[in-house]
Amino acid sequence: MSLQKAVFPPIVAVFNHKGGVAKTTTAGNLAACLAALGYRVVLADLDAQGNATGSFGILPLPPIGAMDVITGRVPLDQALVPTAFPGLSLLPATTQLRTAELELAAHERSHQALREAFASQSIASHADIVIIDCPPSLGTITGNALAAAAAVLLPARPDPYSHEGLVNTWHEIKRLRQTANASLNVAGILLTMTGDDPTGGDVERSMRAEFGDQVYAHSIESDPKVTEAAQLGVPVAVLDPDGGAGAGYLLACEELVTRLRRHARHDVQPLAEPASHGDALNTLRDWRARLPGLQRRANQSPAWTAVQAANEDAFTPQPPPQTRPEKTGFGWPALIAALILGMAMGAAAMRFLG
Repeated sequence: MSLQKAVFPPIVAVFNHKGGVAKTTTAGNLAACLAALGYRVVLADLDAQGNATGSFGILPLPPIGAMDVITGRVPLDQALVPTAFPGLSLLPATTQLRTAELELAAHERSHQALREAFASQSIASHADIVIIDCPPSLGTITGNALAAAAAVLLPARPDPYSHEGLVNTWHEIKRLRQTANASLNVAGILLTMTGDDPTGGDVERSMRAEFGDQVYAHSIESDPKVTEAAQLGVPVAVLDPDGGAGAGYLLACEELVTRLRRHARHDVQPLAEPASHGDALNTLRDWRARLPGLQRRANQSPAWTAVQAANEDAFTPQPPPQTRPEKTGFGWPALIAALILGMAMGAAAMRFLG
């Protein structure tokens, strides 16, 4: 299928030139929340570190994934991995992404490889919306993501260094519009990890004043549950849907859907009406309730896999083996024998001394 005739679902690249802004956490949680809102979602992990893949408990990285689809070695439907959450599939990272720059250098249209792969493999038959977790650097892989995307979402921390990185990222997006994707929209700026810096409030007000309504009304607060969720291999929106970060991601996701529906394009399939907030929240709660043994497995390694998560029997506690109590000490027969022996020896000693 040619790029001109292909119709894509909305493809949203999650990107910031600066690391440490919860980019991967944002991509994974938005994907989970979109599935809870009733959409078929593909989360594409294009970061060689594979953190988005690992955040769903898929470790070690699988042998087949995103790079195989980009280069045409493997069909998309063979590379997609189902998750424990209905409607959400993962196009995982693989170690091959580490050599992507060299491998794609020979590609005639290196920055269009992902878009061409999605067109030829009919990504729209697999997803209503695609979320791409990009590497923090603006190399060939990120260029592919932004060339394929209809919109880019920018997570940013409200601190001076992150603000500077956001400005640089904004300029890079403008440059990409001129060279690779003239129709690339900005899906907004999502403030993350708020409330953990005394100066954060001032920086947040400054960013909102500078970027206006590009900044989402809802932000993601710092929450220790985010770290716990990462250790467990589940999105925090599933682990704690009513908590600070979990609730924030659902609200931000609904805002993302509103923005995408408002700026619909002729070459992008429109998004259907999402489920209500209450229904989505109940779905996340239900997914949480279907993860038995989560606390018991919190510190176990490796992380549980998506297949294990889908199979509740994998978490059924097994009864301890019925073993006989281990005998310790002398026991009563031995004690009585020792007393008799002691009395006999004492009598013999008295006769010897007498």
